[in-house]
Amino acid sequence: MARSVNNILTKGLSGMVGGQLVFRSWKGKTFISAAPKKPKKQSPLQKQNRQKFKMATTFAKSMIKDPAKKAEYKVIAERLNLPNAYTAAITEYMRKTEVKEIDTSGYSGKQGEEIKVVAGKKGFEIQQVEVVIIDKDGVALEEGKAVKDSDLDWVYKTRTTVKEKEGMQFLIRARDRTGNFIEKRVNNHLS
Repeated sequence: MARSVNNILTKGLSGMVGGQLVFRSWKGKTFISAAPKKPKKQSPLQKQNRQKFKMATTFAKSMIKDPAKKAEYKVIAERLNLPNAYTAAITEYMRKTEVKEIDTSGYSGKQGEEIKVVAGKKGFEIQQVEVVIIDKDGVALEEGKAVKDSDLDWVYKTRTTVKEKEGMQFLIRARDRTGNFIEKRVNNHLS
């Protein structure tokens, strides 16, 4: 990109000229570059990523409008060594939530037993973890919210006794405050 210095014809000029050159003014200086080329065809994954980033910027803008949320993201930005609250909000939206472990060893099908879930999101908190117990026909036998036990650990206490354990599955949904969630299914360890 070339820079125009002390040229009275181009000073402050901006926009495209002749379809070949683009003039931009920034901080009192005029820059000249070739016109951008037509973008190449995007792959479905590129389109998906661009759409997600567009949603992330919309989310970040809405968070920054609220002074309390902006202050919260500013603290997060400092902790994660990010430049500002806006970038921290975009980072939270773009990072994936992970269900790292589902521990059903304390569950034998009886009421009041525990299912433990380890879920997290690098640098951010998970807002909610739900557990669904599904029978072999795909019918939900019970579902509910797990209770946060520590930074990454969540515990769900069963409310019913299950008679038929053959083919049973556990569906875990971990949701962050951006509204994004991940689902993970595991088969039972019972026979």
